[in-house]
Amino acid sequence: MPTTYTDQFFVMDPGEPPPEGTFLTVQTFSFIDNDDDGFIGTGVGDSFNGLTITAVWVNDTITVNIPGQGIVTITGVTFYVDGFAPVFTPTDGTILQDATFISSTWVTVSTQVPVTQFGPICFAAGTMIATPDGPKAVETLVPGHLVLTKDSGPRTVLLLSRETFSATGRNAPVRIRAGALGNCSDLVVSQQHRMLISDWRTDLYLGLQEVLVAAKHLVDGEKIVIEEGGTVEYCHILFDRHEIVWAAGIPSESLNPAHYIDRSSSTSVAEVLRLFPALGQETDHGSAAMRPSLKAHEVHVLMAG
Repeated sequence: MPTTYTDQFFVMDPGEPPPEGTFLTVQTFSFIDNDDDGFIGTGVGDSFNGLTITAVWVNDTITVNIPGQGIVTITGVTFYVDGFAPVFTPTDGTILQDATFISSTWVTVSTQVPVTQFGPICFAAGTMIATPDGPKAVETLVPGHLVLTKDSGPRTVLLLSRETFSATGRNAPVRIRAGALGNCSDLVVSQQHRMLISDWRTDLYLGLQEVLVAAKHLVDGEKIVIEEGGTVEYCHILFDRHEIVWAAGIPSESLNPAHYIDRSSSTSVAEVLRLFPALGQETDHGSAAMRPSLKAHEVHVLMAG
């Protein structure tokens, strides 16, 4: 079943940029993963605003001046659309604001972009994370603290980052009400944050004992809901590799270091590589997900079982 995503865009093409000083206005559009494979690409019917996507330019950048904030460089993806102007949306977690265009860079090969690139992957502030010294609010963790993990025992926190977002669209949080997944209290996470699921259905239908599922794909409108309105503070926990941690008493993921390096600023990358040089080597260290991650249509099969 096709999955629809709503996101914020600038109507512009970094590859054929507007004149410096052009004012860019944020607009909201929907796009559809027609074959529900977890990627937005070409040749499979994926669409934007009801129109066919003809090219996907991943890792274009734009530099803009945001009133009250200053000059910001944003990494994202540009969609070429049949019958519509090119559009740009961030993949680095940036929330677009009306801004003045300064400059851009662009890629020259059209590929595809995973839907997990849209929106942050993190816990909301206040989430209680299991540590050897008992549960601690995620925002109180600092580099050097130990956190209990499902596979590796106590692991040292490498970095803890905090960002506040407007709780709308792709950045609105998912509230998992107490008991919905066995959690001891309400758990609030970003839509793309993945929970560890294990029951008879994963084994029967997929032949897997444990899988990771994006929180947004578990929404049922009652026990698990998307909450829009106000702001939300999201917190990333980074270890030297992807881990499964305990949040509100149930297992879910930490930030994957490979994703962090792919999507962070050069300054942040330099700090991570200074602390953990192995992450910069061309090996699988730090990049492999700890469990298979399900696509939307696979989750639908599970939930219907």
